[in-house]
Amino acid sequence: MNVDINTIKDWIPALIIFAGVIMSGIVIQRLIIVSIHKQSTKHNWKAGPAIIRSLKGMIVLISVLVGTYLGLSDSPLSPATLHIIQKLHNALVIFIITFVTARLLTGLLRAYMHRGEDTRSSISLFNTIIYILVYCLGGLVILQAVGISITPIITALGIGGLAVALALQDTLSNLFAGIQITLTRNTKPGDYVSLSTGEEGTVRDITWRNTMLLTQSNNIIIIPNSKLASTIVTNYSLPEDSLSVSLTFGISYDSDLEKVEKITLEATTALLKEFGITNGDPTFRYKEFSVNAITCNISFTVQQLMRQYVIRHTLIKRLYKRFKEEGIVIPFPPVNTVYLKKD
Repeated sequence: MNVDINTIKDWIPALIIFAGVIMSGIVIQRLIIVSIHKQSTKHNWKAGPAIIRSLKGMIVLISVLVGTYLGLSDSPLSPATLHIIQKLHNALVIFIITFVTARLLTGLLRAYMHRGEDTRSSISLFNTIIYILVYCLGGLVILQAVGISITPIITALGIGGLAVALALQDTLSNLFAGIQITLTRNTKPGDYVSLSTGEEGTVRDITWRNTMLLTQSNNIIIIPNSKLASTIVTNYSLPEDSLSVSLTFGISYDSDLEKVEKITLEATTALLKEFGITNGDPTFRYKEFSVNAITCNISFTVQQLMRQYVIRHTLIKRLYKRFKEEGIVIPFPPVNTVYLKKD
């Protein structure tokens, strides 16, 4: 019984150290998270939420590992066992730091490279690159920490890199093209683009190999990044996410021009308000005297490209109905009369 009591007494300092380090970790994590939250709220700091998500729970986990190691170091274990525990502890701490670093960098990427939360999917290309680089570096550091030399591994990677590059020319071409597209920010997730080859749609994601477009028919077009980088792209979301829409029509020479202008502006303004567009600023202009009609044009601004079609469709019906009620004639196109002479 005395042996058991003495054994317990030997482990009491280790337990005290273990509990003290964990309590310190909980307090430190709480103080850091509260401080970052206050600063991000006060200064509208985009990186604040990403840092909080990355650190949440990790400081306590590291304190558990540190407390375990310090507690066991003051325990009656043999030196050989403590040496193994030390290597295992170092490897776990490095892995956690690697995990937190990768999560922090991807969180900062989402915070600073997205223009909004409604249509912005994550930028998979840079997420993939960050994970590969961070975890590879973390793995090399872990191997070095447990006593495995990384020099032969680095040498083998350097020699094999040339063979891999030759075998994966198309893949690397798409990878670097994707990096170029993302860094220039001329094409981003959420933009509506049209290619010179005829494809058009909303950019959903830019991966390490392909760019995905969502068409109006709700289908996905997958374009290799190298093809996208070498073609002509029209981005309808730059420099602003708005588009000028115009509708051209003709009226009879017998029409009251002031009345036509008034009716057209009233109908267009009312329609824009129905669609929630308050800054469309419709503009009416007469263009020319054509063969059978006076040509005029109404133009306005919409904030989303896809809405122009339904707005134009509805406006044509509204104007046709109003003109018919007000007795304003929209002439038919010129008619050619053919006379056949009988011998």
